Amino acid sequence: MEERNEVNVIIMKETIIKTIKDVEAKNVVFIEGLPGIGLIGKLAAEHLIQEIDAEKIAEIYSPHFPHQALIKEDASVRMMKNKLYYGKKNDMDFIILVGDTQPSPSNSFGHYEIVTKILDYIKKFDVSLMFTLGGYSTGGEVVEHPRVLGAVTHPELVEDYKETNITFRDDSGAAIVGASGLLLAMGRQDGIKGMCLLGESPGYMYIDAKAAKSVLEVLSQILDLEIDMTALEERAEETESLIHKIQEMQRKSMAQNMPEMNKDLGYIR
Repeated sequence: MEERNEVNVIIMKETIIKTIKDVEAKNVVFIEGLPGIGLIGKLAAEHLIQEIDAEKIAEIYSPHFPHQALIKEDASVRMMKNKLYYGKKNDMDFIILVGDTQPSPSNSFGHYEIVTKILDYIKKFDVSLMFTLGGYSTGGEVVEHPRVLGAVTHPELVEDYKETNITFRDDSGAAIVGASGLLLAMGRQDGIKGMCLLGESPGYMYIDAKAAKSVLEVLSQILDLEIDMTALEERAEETESLIHKIQEMQRKSMAQNMPEMNKDLGYIR
């Protein structure tokens, strides 16, 4: 009888965090930059990872991520995942969360489960401060100099950072959707102080490097970090050029579709 090879099949029933490397760190600054409006948080966090030469320490897999595989450059496929990186700069320890995706907006349970797992993971590092990064939609309006809007876990943080280029707004009842909001609110219950930094952006259809640069500049100011923004500035110029091209195409399309007005206005119909 031919011997069959054993195949280990993992049926994922809940979110799991796979540790790749154990690190010892205390008083960690935790930064989240998952995909959202304009991919602002993702761009800013990934640029920071490169600048501080952070290394991957864990991967997050969840049945609440979209049910699809991603194709790699060698034509093989992989599961969707989020990643945690560890780095050190100016005697500060950083853990940075980036990744492919978040659960769909309608999957509340998935959002809560994933954020709970992440908080349980980072608690062992005695997080001293948390920053979540994202975008603030202007409803399609393009802004020349994107503001960075802020929300905090504790009111005293507004006073602590009032000298920075953050616009703190008291929009009572406004919501921060996804991990950027839940990590702050749920982390607050565990005594973690934190802040959400949101860069103004036209919306989801743009990869907004300019707004990502604005967010990262404010974060660098708060943490007293020197970050080379050259790569982000180049990408921001590409983004701005793309936006202008799209706007021009939209103007031409509107002009073509607009019925020609009758120049002889002898009477009004």
